[in-house]
Amino acid sequence: MNKLITPILACTLLTACMGESDDETTSVVAPESPGATSLEDCSNVSLSTTRINAAARTTLNTELTFDNALAVWRMPVSVDQDLVAEMTVPSDKDYNIAFFDGSGNKLACSDTTGNGVDETINYTVASGIEEIWVKVWTPELASRSAFTLIVEAPVLVTINDTEPNDTPATAQVITDTWTTVDGTLDTDNSDADDYYKYTVSEGDVVTITGTATDNGASLIYVALADSDSNVLEEDGNAVTHYFSESEPDASLTYTVPAGVTEVYVWMAAQPGATSYTTTVRVR
Repeated sequence: MNKLITPILACTLLTACMGESDDETTSVVAPESPGATSLEDCSNVSLSTTRINAAARTTLNTELTFDNALAVWRMPVSVDQDLVAEMTVPSDKDYNIAFFDGSGNKLACSDTTGNGVDETINYTVASGIEEIWVKVWTPELASRSAFTLIVEAPVLVTINDTEPNDTPATAQVITDTWTTVDGTLDTDNSDADDYYKYTVSEGDVVTITGTATDNGASLIYVALADSDSNVLEEDGNAVTHYFSESEPDASLTYTVPAGVTEVYVWMAAQPGATSYTTTVRVR
C-alpha cells in the first residue's frame, strides 16, 4: 500500500489544503462564521473552480494523513470502478467527506455527526468520469490530530485452479471479490467438476463471465450453486449457461437475497479434457 503523509506545514504550498472558506480568499475562517466551508454538510457542500484547480494529485489505494480543517485531492479513476473511501476520524474532530467531478458536481458524500466517528463512501464511477476530487472538511479548526483516508478500488486477481475442488465440500475458497481463473477439467482423471466458493451478503451482485478455450465443445456448463449443488435462480431462471460451439461464452448475473452467505461457481465438463477462463465479481 502506498502512503502519503501531509504535515500541517505543507499546507502553505497547497491552497487546496487550507482551512478556509471555499472562495478566492486565503485567510482561515473561524468555524462560527456563516461563510465557513467547515459548516457545510452533504446537503450543501460545494467545490469551487479554485479548489478544483489547486487540488493535490494522488492515486487510488494511497493512504492519506492530514491534520488541517480542509483538504482536497484529485485522483484518476475508471468507469465502473467500485470505490470505497474509508476515513479514520480523530476523537476531537468531526470530519466529513465528499466526491466531486471536474465540474464541481457532487458525486457522493458522507457526513455522519459526532467527533471521532469514522466516515465511509461507496461509489461506482459513472460514465464519462476520468478523475474524482475528494474533499474532506471539519467544523473544527486545525489541531495536531489528523484523519487517515484511503480510497480503494478492487483489483482483478488471477487465481490458480487448485485441486481437489471437485465438490462443494472441497471447493476452492476465494476471498477476493474480483477474480479470474484459467482452469482445466479432465474426466479421465476424476476431474469432471471444479467448484469455487465465494462469501456474499444480501444485496451483493455476482457477475460471472466464462469462456471455453475450445469454443465450448468440451464444457457442459457454468452455474452458480449452493452447498448442495442446487443451481440458484434469478427471477425464476436458473443461473447457468450451457456451452456449445455456437455459444462458447457465458455471462451470468445473480443478486444475493436475504439469508444467503455463500455461493459456488460450478464448472462441469464433457468426457475428456478441456480448459476454460472464468471471471467472477462480487460487488
